[in-house]
Amino acid sequence: VDVTHLRPGYFYYNLFSFVSMIKQAGFMASNFGGDDKIVLVHTVDIAAAAAEELQNTSARIKIRYVASDDLTASEVARILGNAIGKPDLKWLTFTNEQSKAGMEKNGIPPHLVTNFIEMGAAAHTGALREDYDKHTPVMGKIKLIDFANEFADSYKLNTF
Repeated sequence: VDVTHLRPGYFYYNLFSFVSMIKQAGFMASNFGGDDKIVLVHTVDIAAAAAEELQNTSARIKIRYVASDDLTASEVARILGNAIGKPDLKWLTFTNEQSKAGMEKNGIPPHLVTNFIEMGAAAHTGALREDYDKHTPVMGKIKLIDFANEFADSYKLNTF
């Protein structure tokens, strides 16, 4: 049996979860941020990678990382900030405890809070991308700067 594991990065669409925070607090924040590197991906690039792998007939078991961009959290904030008219937007790094308290305050179920904290902590230390960094993925076509327009449209429509 041939098996290909697609391992996509942080979906661009996850960035929509920051809209309320940006509007209310004027910044982005999580338990990773600043100079922490984030592998980002658009779902269109995931679909393209899946289609390529379905057409690949060589027998094997493999892992394919799917990425569209690889940026620091600060670079992400700058790109999104420029798109929404906030060029000084920052992505701050909260402690695990601060992040947990914020998620709990916003009604996120405890089991999900635990998972989000664990994932964010791994992103902050670099552990989340250790295997990714050993491989060279073929980067997708949709860069964050392209997605930033979609983010800006959502930002303008949401009234939190």
